[in-house]
Amino acid sequence: MMDRLARWISILFDSSVLSIPIFLAFGWIEAGASGLGWAILILVIVTGIPLAYLLIGRKRGWVTDMEMTQRSERPRFILVSLSSDVLAILLLGAIHAPHLLIVIVLAYFCLAITMLTISNFWKISLHMAGVGGFSIALLFVFGLPSSWALLSLPLVAWARLHRRKHTIAQLVAGAMVGALVTTLVFVCTRIWF
Repeated sequence: MMDRLARWISILFDSSVLSIPIFLAFGWIEAGASGLGWAILILVIVTGIPLAYLLIGRKRGWVTDMEMTQRSERPRFILVSLSSDVLAILLLGAIHAPHLLIVIVLAYFCLAITMLTISNFWKISLHMAGVGGFSIALLFVFGLPSSWALLSLPLVAWARLHRRKHTIAQLVAGAMVGALVTTLVFVCTRIWF
C-alpha cells in the first residue's frame, strides 16, 4: 500500500504533471480564453517534447526508466528540456504572449540550466526542484493563500525517500534550488518587464 502511494505521489508531483494546472492558471488569469490557448501550446512544447524523448528513449534503451534513476541519463534529457524551453521562450516573445507564461517558462529554463550543471556531478532531486519552484511561483502570483502548496514538499520528499530514489541531502538541495531559482526569475522579471 505504501509503495503504491509513494509511486502515485511521485507521478502526480512530477513537473510535467504539475505544469498543466499551473500553466493553464497563469494563462487564464492574465489573458482569459486566449491565455488558455497559449498555455496549451506552450505545454505541448515544454512538456510534450521532453516526454516524447523519455518515451522514445525508454523504447530504444537510452533511458532506463521514466524517472531517470541513472544520473548519467539526466544531462541529455535536461538538454532536450532546455531546447524545448528556448523554443517556447522564442515563440512566446514573438507573439507577445501573457507575461506570466513567459516568466514561468523562463523559470523552467533557468532551473534546467542549474539542474544540468548540478546533475553532471551529483544526483539532485528533479522532483523536489519542480515542486519547490512551482510552490514559489504560486506564492508570487496568488500570494499567501497559495502557501498550502508548500505542504507538498514533505509529501514528495517522503515518497522519493520511500522509493529509495534520493538521499535527504538530494531532496533538500532540490527543493532549495527550485525555490531559489524561481524566486530570482520572478524578482528579476518584475524589474525587467
